[in-house]
Amino acid sequence: MMNIFKIAVLCNNRMAIPAIQALYKEGRLSAVGVAEGNTDVIDFASMFSKQTGIPLLIIKKENLSAQLEELISKTEARFVFTMTFPWKIPAEVLDKHQGKFYNFHYGLLPEMRGADPVFESIRSGAKETGITVHAIENKIDKGAIILKKILPLSINMTHGVLCTNLSWLGANLLGELLILLKNDSKGTKQNEDNAKYFAKPVASDVCISWQKHDAKTIEALSRACNPWNKGAYTQWNGWNIRVVEATVINETSHQSDIPGTILSLDEENGLIVKCNNETQLRLDIIYTDEGFMSGHKLFAFGMKKGSRFVNL
Repeated sequence: MMNIFKIAVLCNNRMAIPAIQALYKEGRLSAVGVAEGNTDVIDFASMFSKQTGIPLLIIKKENLSAQLEELISKTEARFVFTMTFPWKIPAEVLDKHQGKFYNFHYGLLPEMRGADPVFESIRSGAKETGITVHAIENKIDKGAIILKKILPLSINMTHGVLCTNLSWLGANLLGELLILLKNDSKGTKQNEDNAKYFAKPVASDVCISWQKHDAKTIEALSRACNPWNKGAYTQWNGWNIRVVEATVINETSHQSDIPGTILSLDEENGLIVKCNNETQLRLDIIYTDEGFMSGHKLFAFGMKKGSRFVNL
């Protein structure tokens, strides 16, 4: 019987699920490790482990080195794949097990380093994204590239939709990747001249500036925040509102209005807002503490034509 080398997967996000299932079907999955505290992924992994008998490790940051050593020794994994795993693999583990750890980066390297390349790819209006599988070094996202797959980025993709597309791409590239690793591919060194690092989004990154951003930029930001942040933040009359879905309006009237001004607020035309650079945006779906609703329904809360959103 042909010897099939085994793979362990460390994950913290649903994006890893199709790849985990694909490795299991191929008889290659030796174990799954999930960071503690992520109940959604732990619930899936627990059920998966019970159904398949694949060992599950709930990993604690303070015990990371010891638990990784346990995973490697008990499961005899030839390679360990990290997929959205939140913590760096300790240097002593990498030094002891050289050529064993590989990361699935859900963005293009070296141009899109950082914790959430999905968010940044959408927000920046990139034409393409993809998955970069690279050897793990002690420095984040800097190891040699073993395999890179490109995915066109359409103008209507939300963060959630893109995550789903990338998760299936991650499963589909496994066959080619495993051949490369079996043949001891060393990959290609990253070009540091093209490298850019983007930190994990903070509150200021998900807030709308009507005076600085044009309609296209705000629309992209709303998609980059959907669904994980329930949209991009704005504020009116001290009330937090998040823009979940929006449409750029090709209209040149109302050019004298200040950005952030409500130009229309009715069921027929919707909630239309003046943006920077003489552009306009219709807020199709918004979220407040009261729930998700069509933008024009804010009239019931006292908003009216001529009201103005505040820059955050």
